[in-house]
Amino acid sequence: MNILEGENRFYVNDTKGNMLAEVAFVPTGEKLTIIDHTYVDEKLKGQGVGKKLVYKVVEKMRGEHRKIIPLCPFAKHEFDTTPEYQDIRA
Repeated sequence: MNILEGENRFYVNDTKGNMLAEVAFVPTGEKLTIIDHTYVDEKLKGQGVGKKLVYKVVEKMRGEHRKIIPLCPFAKHEFDTTPEYQDIRA
């Protein structure tokens, strides 16, 4: 699976260019980023795609020394259940 990076988002497309999964985030201020949306198409459910997308945001924000506010329910669940994310949670 090829995870692509766009402006303030990571996403997965099918071979025809149709979006199958996405995580969107919004930088706010100098040190914070909000994850406000995660979407995974039914075709990809249960394959860990959402987890991989959230991880891409975590990696990127660690590199930018920003903290994350996980507002969308999926991202919040990932942060609540992944101890390794606590250092970057705002």
